[in-house]
Amino acid sequence: MADQYDPQSDSSIRIRAIYIHPVKSCGPIELDRALLTKAGFMYDRCFAIATESARVDAGLEWRFISQRTKPQMSQIKTELWLPHKDSNPHDPLVQAGGCLVLTFPDPEPPTWINRLGALLHTWTPSTPPQVSFTVPLQPTPTQLHALNIHQRAFAIHSRTAHGLDLSPIPSIAAALPQLKQFLGLPARQPLTLLRCTPDTLVRTKTDLAPLAHIGSPSLHGYTDQQPLNINSLASVHAVSALLPLENRPLNALRFRANVWIAGAPAYDEETWKRFRVRPRGSGGAEEQKRVAATICVVCRTSRCTMPNVDLERGVFDADAPAPGRKRGRPQPSATLVEYRMVETGNGAALG
Repeated sequence: MADQYDPQSDSSIRIRAIYIHPVKSCGPIELDRALLTKAGFMYDRCFAIATESARVDAGLEWRFISQRTKPQMSQIKTELWLPHKDSNPHDPLVQAGGCLVLTFPDPEPPTWINRLGALLHTWTPSTPPQVSFTVPLQPTPTQLHALNIHQRAFAIHSRTAHGLDLSPIPSIAAALPQLKQFLGLPARQPLTLLRCTPDTLVRTKTDLAPLAHIGSPSLHGYTDQQPLNINSLASVHAVSALLPLENRPLNALRFRANVWIAGAPAYDEETWKRFRVRPRGSGGAEEQKRVAATICVVCRTSRCTMPNVDLERGVFDADAPAPGRKRGRPQPSATLVEYRMVETGNGAALG
């Protein structure tokens, strides 16, 4: 979505971009098309990074980590590879349905060997050394048994989620120490990557669409609440115009939507109840209607502090400090609180 800052000239409402975020709170992947399921887009938020830490009351618990406390997670890039017709059926990654490749800046001081490796990989002398590791998308039962991989419970906000603990996979185990260092975690603090499975999906419990329109409640894996997030470029541009000059333009990708809409007036999506996505093509109106996906809009998105993360630098963003103050206000959160308290119980809404 490199053209997100261009003035919109769309004469009709259309989808400008589609994104998935395979690992919760890590980098997104832009897609030309996506498979929409009852649990959202295929491969969206199906992995999470979690660590074991002390609870406030007592004891230890596994809890997911996110850009709310680790803004550098925005620098963890993700790539998705899926098998094709010429793939080797005996390849373990083909048997696993494909893989993710996670890449993040090497936290170790660069050596000449690391710099040479980065140069050979990117052909860009200024590229800092990177750490990459491969994650099988769906390990087979044989692979799970061979590596003694089991489910683990962990906390996402106030709820308990479950997923396969993938830390025994050799490629992941080898990268976890460097990932801990990159995230600023102690070397002795446990860290893992978890994968949701069909039996660990949960039904949405709040802001439910009428079952007459959707048949049965939606499911979600590691999203905060709903399986799909919709946002509008016009709405982000409207918020951007309210920001202090030093915080403009506002990068829409900070809001981590799955579907980006163009051509609609700002905040118009908040009035939608249901909308239909008609595919491009030369088919007749009836054929397009038959295959069109219908999506119910159930609630506004209440925004936490994650949109304050500068995606280019992996740090929290703020405006210029007022006279007599050492720190500025976090942006765009401060502006959202000032202008986007549009309903009771939702202090900063967008999307």
